[in-house]
Amino acid sequence: MMWTHQPSGSRQQTLTGKNRKQECIMDTVKSLSPFFEPNGIAIVGARSTPGFGFGLPKNLRDHGWADKTYLVNPNGGTIHGYPVFKTLKEIPAPVDLAVVLVPAPAVPKVLGEIGEHGIKNTIIMSAGFAEAGEEGKTRQARARKIALSYDMQVIGPNCVGVVNTANAFCTTEVMPEAYTPGKLAVIAQSGVFGQNILERVNEYGIYVSKAVTLGNRLVTNEIHILDYLHKDPDTDTIAMYLEGSADGEQLRHTIVKVTPDKPVIVLKSGRTSEGRAATESHTGSLSGEDNLYDGMFAQTGAIRAETLDDFTTYCRAFATQPLPKGNRLGIITGSGSMGALATDCAIKNGLTVPPLSKRLMAVMKEGAPDWMNTKNPLDVGPSGLFPRAFNAMMEDPDFDMILAVIAVPYSAVRFRLTEFTIEDFFFGGTLPLKERKWEKPFMIAVVCHEDLVSNFRERAEPGTPVFNTPEQPVRALAALWRYQNWKNNHK
Repeated sequence: MMWTHQPSGSRQQTLTGKNRKQECIMDTVKSLSPFFEPNGIAIVGARSTPGFGFGLPKNLRDHGWADKTYLVNPNGGTIHGYPVFKTLKEIPAPVDLAVVLVPAPAVPKVLGEIGEHGIKNTIIMSAGFAEAGEEGKTRQARARKIALSYDMQVIGPNCVGVVNTANAFCTTEVMPEAYTPGKLAVIAQSGVFGQNILERVNEYGIYVSKAVTLGNRLVTNEIHILDYLHKDPDTDTIAMYLEGSADGEQLRHTIVKVTPDKPVIVLKSGRTSEGRAATESHTGSLSGEDNLYDGMFAQTGAIRAETLDDFTTYCRAFATQPLPKGNRLGIITGSGSMGALATDCAIKNGLTVPPLSKRLMAVMKEGAPDWMNTKNPLDVGPSGLFPRAFNAMMEDPDFDMILAVIAVPYSAVRFRLTEFTIEDFFFGGTLPLKERKWEKPFMIAVVCHEDLVSNFRERAEPGTPVFNTPEQPVRALAALWRYQNWKNNHK
């Protein structure tokens, strides 16, 4: 396999599996823990006026990091009650993480001072490097040379740093709920994307363990972070947004080490020549031919999302659902058309929709109206047999995963929502869906008025994901199967 190699600067060269010339990058992750669990933090470029250097000290203080945070600005003074040191040398305690917020032209000089002070981990938030033209590329190359000369690990530039919910350490402003600990880790080349995906998954009750925004990847890149998260006990699933790879062959080796233990979900931009040009102007990335990435993700067991919606959907699925034993999908619905749409999507995505067993057909025919079919998809219409169908399918060993498609006219039920719960009406029993545990993957599509969708989400999520089209959950169930099938074939 041939790869487009893209060191963390701006050069591009061709690599093959055996003959490749690499720049000096870390063979293994020595220690990335100061990025997430620092003993002392120097904010270089703290400021008394609104901007990154203004809000970050207050954010750290509000989340319990005041006694480990030190502000640096040549003007001295105080900011948010912190004393401001004019130089790193004045800081009276050990520091193992520097956060740099000075203008881009000053970054190389500041990086040298950080190296001289013995700080080995740095986050550069400043923009104006390889993404900003030839002058920026030259500046980035100079900064990289300085960082490597001090054996420094650097996240950024052109990023917003990290989030660690286990200890509430965060170098960017996020919504309060984003501090809730979870088991999903996020790697994003784009800072804004990283914040956006946190907000998107948090909306569905899914929370993260750690998030890292890489920016231009001066030194530390997605390969190092993947390796770190592979060993992280707080992380069960890794979701990654890429614009290009720092080293395609090394990324392949790393993913194939991670995926036997943890699923890796990938959204990669730059599928077209125009998209690749956009990534270069965003984070200075050289994206590479997309078919190579498609092949690599398939070979390594990574789950590639086609769209941002699919990326979010897969995060929800892997964060909440068990892996299926097989690819046999059972569909229960009140609408034959929705069942047909779900079936088409299932077959297209590698699932099967097998017929009902004779036993299950007998269960469903008992007391059923003559017009009701006993096929898969199982269209119960307005028969009132949705709970029986659901429980029979969920218990049937011939189905590995279940999709319930709710499609009722809202006008027919909106005045009755106070008379029954969705559990009793559709699934049987009174225990809220969010409190029930399933032995096989189960998702719901509510193709109705938004009020009913919201009602289902309130009762079911996060444990049972709810969607507003049948195709979204089908693609998510198929992604769970693709990962399980890859694991089955790579034991």
